[in-house]
Amino acid sequence: DRAYASIISHTELFLGHFDNEQRNQRDHKVVDTENVLGNFEERLIGYTEEEVQTEASRCMSCGLCFECDNCIMYCPQDAVFKVKKDKATLGRYVDTDYSKCVGCHICADVCPTGYIQMGLGE
Repeated sequence: DRAYASIISHTELFLGHFDNEQRNQRDHKVVDTENVLGNFEERLIGYTEEEVQTEASRCMSCGLCFECDNCIMYCPQDAVFKVKKDKATLGRYVDTDYSKCVGCHICADVCPTGYIQMGLGE
């Protein structure tokens, strides 16, 4: 479910996981004042296919899991596990066995997208 509640602020991301890349600035056409009225042509020049792919690669999946498996690797209690393929949904690939979880927050700390939020014990 990609409801607005699942999208998180950039301040909650683990930015150490992402490269600091500049975004592509779109060019625009300048129309002189005499020709502005009645001119309905596009002024912003669209991205090329390569520029679109570069911009898309900058996506940080805010609040959605993208299967980096950091949480699974770093959980000392093996409480975090992969969701079976038939139960997985877009942006949800891991789950937690709360009978094993001790609330150490390591999974949340290493999650680059902020998908894991520790709220049960707080």
